[in-house]
Amino acid sequence: MTHYFAYGSNMDPKQMASRCPGAVALGCARLPGYQLAFVWDSPGWGGGVATVIPSSRREVWGVLWDLTDEHVEALDRYEGVAIGAYTREHLYVEADEGLVNSLIYLATDIREKPPSGRYVDALIRGAQAHSLPADYVEQLRGLRL
Repeated sequence: MTHYFAYGSNMDPKQMASRCPGAVALGCARLPGYQLAFVWDSPGWGGGVATVIPSSRREVWGVLWDLTDEHVEALDRYEGVAIGAYTREHLYVEADEGLVNSLIYLATDIREKPPSGRYVDALIRGAQAHSLPADYVEQLRGLRL
């Protein structure tokens, strides 16, 4: 099994159920020293999609998932690893059980693009479903244009 840190639309349980049936959400986790950014113009979402970038005084909250190899392959396809849209990396996130070495997808595009309201709604749905901190959910709500 692979631990995966989702900070974008893959926090949404319905989305993950369709992309990775049987994936198990382990709870919320925090990635210190990074901030959420939106890049690339996703035709599917109609705007920018999430990535994380280093930022010493910021943090990103997300959902820690337990994935099989098949789930990782499915996410690789969805995230466009083969075409270079995202790269697969490993970073340590803080979870209830301590530091967890987790798979994370990082966008290769650095051109900022505002997210669509539909995309932000998916982030909020995922954050609320997994009980991310209320102030972080409010930050996500503030992304709506």
